Order: sequence, then C-alpha cells, then structure tokens
Amino acid sequence: MQPPDHSRPWQNDPWRGARAKAEGAFSSFRNGTRGLLLPLFTWPLLIDVVVEVVRGNTRGLVAAGLGILLPILAVRVLRRGRRGDTRRAAVLVAVATGIVAMMGAQTGAPIALLLAAGAWLGTRLMYDGAQVEVEPPAPPAPPRPPGPLDEARLRLARISAEPRMAGIAQAMDAVLDDLDARPDRLPLARRFLTVHLDGLDRIAQRLSAGAEPPASLPQLLTDMETAAEDLRAKLRAEESVALDIQVKVLSDRLRQEGYA
Repeated sequence: MQPPDHSRPWQNDPWRGARAKAEGAFSSFRNGTRGLLLPLFTWPLLIDVVVEVVRGNTRGLVAAGLGILLPILAVRVLRRGRRGDTRRAAVLVAVATGIVAMMGAQTGAPIALLLAAGAWLGTRLMYDGAQVEVEPPAPPAPPRPPGPLDEARLRLARISAEPRMAGIAQAMDAVLDDLDARPDRLPLARRFLTVHLDGLDRIAQRLSAGAEPPASLPQLLTDMETAAEDLRAKLRAEESVALDIQVKVLSDRLRQEGYA
C-alpha cells in the first residue's frame, strides 16, 4: 500500500466533489438569473415616474419611462444567450442611462456621455464571459417546391380512400411511379392523368357521399385500369426504342473508331 502523496494535497481533498457540485449549482443559478439584476438598478425611476406625472413634466416622464423599459429589453436580450447579446444589452443600458441623465436630470452632454460609458462598462464587466453565448439558430430551410406530380399524388390519395376503387388506384399509382422515374415522359401522359384523375376523383367523392354505384361502374374502372396499363406499356416501349437507338449509335461509333 502506497502512502498518500502529500506533495499534491489537492488530489486528496475530501471536499472536492462537494465543491464541484456547489460550483455547478451556483453556475446554473447564475445562468438562470442572468440579467435580472439590471431592472433593480432602475427602482428610483419608479418613484420619479409618479413625481413627473404629478408635476406634469412630459420630458421627465419620457426619460424615466425609457430608463425603465430599455433595461428590461436588455434583460430579454441577455437571456437569449446568443453571440453578441452582452454587447447589445450593454448598449441598451448605456442609452437608457444617457437619456435619463440628459433628459431627466438635465445634466450636460459630457456628463451624460460619461455616465452612459460607465453603465456600458459596468454591464460588460458583470456579464461578459458569464455564460457561453451561441450562434443564433439557422433559419429554417425553405419548403421544397411542389413537384410536377404532387397534385396528382394528392388526388390519388383521395381516390385510394374509397375501397371500391382500390384496383384503379393501384394502376394509377404505378403510372405515377413510372413518371417519377422518368419525368421527361410527363408531357406524354399529362392529358391522360388530367382526364383520368379528374373523373376518378369526382366518382370517389360521390361514392363517399353515399351514392349508389351504377351497374356500369365496374366495367368503367376495368377499362381505365386497362388504359393505365396500356400507357405504361407505351412508355416502356418508347424507352426500349430509345435504348435501341443509343445502342446502334454507340455500335456505329465503335466501328468507326476501329474498336469493334
């Protein structure tokens, strides 16, 4: 067993943990009450407000009012804890002090400036470094611009809510998925989507309102499913044609360059 190292007594301090807790509690208390002392310095102005009202002195009343309100605003700025808030709060306190000195006490400009500078310095000495100030939060990201198929997706969601239209809703959803993958094909299907989704949306609204479906409705929905599948086949066929052309062009170029 090694004897205690008396050359470093702070390492054997039995009160170190308790002292650290006390310091942490004091730091939390100080941060929680940050800036609340500033309005206490303005309590004589509350009496002055009553005096100026009785005297009917508008100039003095304005000076006293600003001398009270500006430090309260400085407290609000301080408690945000953002970078630069201590400097802003110090400026507000300095302005309040200068206004009270010049307009309320009617001191000369040099004395008012001197008192304002003292108030600014005192606020900086009290609160500079008392709390870690952080950068203001970044502005929220702008909303994503609506996509070309967002409205169609909304309409399809309303149609899908009607159970009797589940089949055509799935077929239309497959069409939208194909167009999402190749948005350059959207002009070829825009009229198809407008006509079909508009009609299906109206039918779904009537059905959800309690209308009795006519006998021809199932056949109509089947025909529309077939049309959706035909459109997908047409789009795939055009993709196949485009791929054949690209393959042919590449093969011709390879032969021209002597690589094939």
